[in-house]
Amino acid sequence: MKRKTFKLVWISIFIFLSIIIYEITSISFKTINRSTIEIDVNNARNPQIKKFLRFFDSIYTAVLLKFDKKTKTYFINDDNRKDLPNEKIIYKTSKFTKNLFPTFNNGKSWLRNYGNSASNRFSSLKLINKENIDRLGLAWEYEIDGDVFNDIQSNVIVAEDKIYIPSYNKKIIALDAKSGKLIWELALEDYAPRRGMVYRKGKNNQSSRLYFPSYKKILAINALDGSFIKDFGKNGKVKLKNPSITAPAIFENNLIITTSKPSLEVYDLNSGKLKWKFILMEKKFGRNGGKRYDYSGGNPWGGFSLDKVRGIAYVTTGNAGRYFNGVNRPGKNKYANSIIAFDIKNKKKLWDFQEVRHDIWNLDIPAPPILGSIVRNNKKIDVVIAVTKLGNTIVLDRLSGEPIYDIILKKAPKSKLPGEKTNFYQPDIKTPEPFAKQEFNLDEVTNINQESKNFILNKIKDYNYGFFEPYEIGKKNIQFNFHGGAEWPGGSYNFKSGFLYITSSNIAWEAEVVENKNNTPFKLPLYYKYNSKFKRLKDKKGYPGSRPPWGTITAINLNTGKIKWQIPFGEYKELTKKGIPITGTENYSGLTGTEAGLLLATGTLDKQFRILDANNGKELWSYELPFIGSSPPVTYQIDNEQYILINATGSFSLKKGYPELVDFGNKIMVFKLNNEK
Repeated sequence: MKRKTFKLVWISIFIFLSIIIYEITSISFKTINRSTIEIDVNNARNPQIKKFLRFFDSIYTAVLLKFDKKTKTYFINDDNRKDLPNEKIIYKTSKFTKNLFPTFNNGKSWLRNYGNSASNRFSSLKLINKENIDRLGLAWEYEIDGDVFNDIQSNVIVAEDKIYIPSYNKKIIALDAKSGKLIWELALEDYAPRRGMVYRKGKNNQSSRLYFPSYKKILAINALDGSFIKDFGKNGKVKLKNPSITAPAIFENNLIITTSKPSLEVYDLNSGKLKWKFILMEKKFGRNGGKRYDYSGGNPWGGFSLDKVRGIAYVTTGNAGRYFNGVNRPGKNKYANSIIAFDIKNKKKLWDFQEVRHDIWNLDIPAPPILGSIVRNNKKIDVVIAVTKLGNTIVLDRLSGEPIYDIILKKAPKSKLPGEKTNFYQPDIKTPEPFAKQEFNLDEVTNINQESKNFILNKIKDYNYGFFEPYEIGKKNIQFNFHGGAEWPGGSYNFKSGFLYITSSNIAWEAEVVENKNNTPFKLPLYYKYNSKFKRLKDKKGYPGSRPPWGTITAINLNTGKIKWQIPFGEYKELTKKGIPITGTENYSGLTGTEAGLLLATGTLDKQFRILDANNGKELWSYELPFIGSSPPVTYQIDNEQYILINATGSFSLKKGYPELVDFGNKIMVFKLNNEK
């Protein structure tokens, strides 16, 4: 009996260990920067298995902390940064890539999120212009059926006289682009794409198609009737291991996507079979303070762009995981907060450039890079442009990834948080000129009235702030840029002039790191010892606690790196009535420029749709929407008429920050010129 029991125990242990090994083992013949067989705790899919492994990890950590001297010294933040120079410079390149793509701005249709594969979101249309803008009016509106619980952040697709809407209610909706009449609806199992779709015109007797992500699937549908393309994947669906939310891009026979792995993945456009993928995360081994190196995050959630002539994809990435806590991920955290270039034909990474190193401030690059060109030596050269939460505009040569302007790196402070190894240097970019506030100080306290100013000064008297100021237990930090600077709408770039137009916010945030309560069995070391807390800094009446403007639009000449003009964007009318200059508001949604010299802008708390003069920022026309514009305006042309489409569905981010001012909505609103002279 004992022998039988002993045998059963060993069989049970063997089965359990086999399950563990299965869970942490990944086999892939398609991942070009990883081994075919990879064993990693992060591969575990079962939450109970992951919980068990973390418990086991904590036991091992406890042993190391008690007996290993090297483990104990990890929590002493000693380094030699005081002996280093105060600044370093990444010098600008003198070798430039000649202009091949794009060679013109977006045309009559809107075939991908942000207009096209270059993501420059600037239209060549001129039928609506400064001379006739007073005739602009509402042409039609469409009301989405059902409960409203979110916003639409993606652009619609406009092609072949149809509008395709990725709706918040798990539907793709097709409308007649002239009349707004419903053509068809497709109900999805999972959510509609958060950051967009791509359209492909029918070729070789194939129907025109829409490709888009739906959580852990890539879908392909017939643009004519919304039916699934049966020979793509399994009945029009390809399963993904990790979620995807960004607009795909098409190069030759390749469908390119990004996922939250994080990864860039390339599929066969017709069959849906995976060709290859690249993991956007540096692989590191070893233990830090007894813990495994744990670099999560770096999600390319903002999107990517594609040079369709050269076959190069350019990806921007988010910050590494755990927000303000980088204790378990020492080093620069390569590929996070970065722009990365991939040669699709030859299946390789070309270059990568990182803005913020070892980010513990949530300062990711939130929008897809823009592919544009600027003038050097009287010739157009191809560049990639990234706007960041920090308020920087990073301009790099398209093929080398080297900067077009000198990039200054300034020595950053050391952390007081045990085990937090802040990077020695952080960016202090001067050119192009920053379009948002970057460093909080007492001069940045609100000045709308003395009561608000005194309230904020008293509130923050014991807070920390400054250039990349690290966190410490028991003290809060004040920082800009947690939600931008720039956000996911990014900028609008005029390929012809080299001007970038960008909406941004200047909101100060209260942020802190707190110690997690240790409720583990036997008080074992916590997997994550620290947690993050943050909220907007506000005065007693709910207005931002920083000095206005709280929202801006900026025009930057990227040929020179100089700001031409900057204006407040958005208005609190009750403050204006009191004689306070227009403050601007926190904003999402962004703007779209046209070659007629117009900027189409929405996304402010006051629900206005504004059209501005691109030369000076002067407001030319406005319209109060029923709900806040939730994504960048789209403009298109059918026959000899130009239309402007606004997704008026509120704002998820503004709803969280200003719940009493923001409602979700269900309106698609389209404007055109009326016929009256």
